[in-house]
Amino acid sequence: MTEQDKEQPAADAPSPEGPRKTRELFRYLITTFQSMLPPDKAAQFGALSGQLEAAVEESCAACMANRQVAPNLAHDPRRSRFLLRLVVGKVSPLFSGPRPKMPRSLIEGLDRYLKRAFGQMIYDELNAEADTLLFHMNCDDDHEMWRLIRENNDWSRFVDTVFIRILFRFENFASGKMKFVTILDTTMREASSFNFTDEHFYMVFEALFTGLYDQLEIEDQRLRWDFHFGDGTCRRISGILDQGLVNMLRRRKSKPAHRK
Repeated sequence: MTEQDKEQPAADAPSPEGPRKTRELFRYLITTFQSMLPPDKAAQFGALSGQLEAAVEESCAACMANRQVAPNLAHDPRRSRFLLRLVVGKVSPLFSGPRPKMPRSLIEGLDRYLKRAFGQMIYDELNAEADTLLFHMNCDDDHEMWRLIRENNDWSRFVDTVFIRILFRFENFASGKMKFVTILDTTMREASSFNFTDEHFYMVFEALFTGLYDQLEIEDQRLRWDFHFGDGTCRRISGILDQGLVNMLRRRKSKPAHRK
C-alpha cells in the first residue's frame, strides 16, 4: 500500500455534510429543471417537488445506513469517475476484445466531452448520483449493469436523463457533431496519437444512443419522456437519432426480419 493509499479516507465512512449538500443540490436541480419546462409542466412539477424532496431525503438516509452496515460494498477510493462509468458501459465493445476499433483513450475523450457538455458543477452533481447508483448496484459487468438499470425505475429515469441531455447537445446536429469530434480527436491524439474521424463518431454515437431509439418504440416510455422533459421531447429525440443513426437504420432496413 502506498502512502497516498494510506491517506485516503474510508470509502464507506458517512459524512455529516452529505444530507445537507444533497438537499441543496436537489433544490438547485429542481429549480433548474423547472426553468426548462413549459409553464404548465413547470407548475405540475412544482406541485410534486415537496414529495420528491422527501423521497430524496429518505433515500439519502437509507444510503448512509447502508454504507454503515455494508462496508464490503465500498468503492475503491481511487475510482471517482462514476458518471463516466455509466457512459463507458455503452461503448466498451469499441475498445475491448480481440479486434478493438479504437484505443482506450476514447475513455479520456468522453470524460473531457462530458465535462464540457454539462459544465463542472452539473458534472459533479451527476457524478455523485451515479456514485450512489453504482454503489447500490455493486456490479462490474457492463451487460449485467444495464440489465439491472432497466429493471429499476429510479435508476432508469436517472440514466435516461443523462443520455437524453447528452443527446440534446446534437440538436443542431452539424455543430454538435463538430464539437464532439474536435474534443475527442484532440484528446485521443494527445493520449495515443489516434485520429478520431467522422467514421468513429458514428460508431460511438450508435453505441451510446441505439438504446434510446429502441425505447422510442415503447408507448409508455414516450409518454414518460414527454412528461419529464416537456411535450415534443420524443419528436426531438427522434429527429436527432435519424441523423446520427443513419448506418444502423440502413442496416435494419436491409434486414427486415430483425426489426421490432
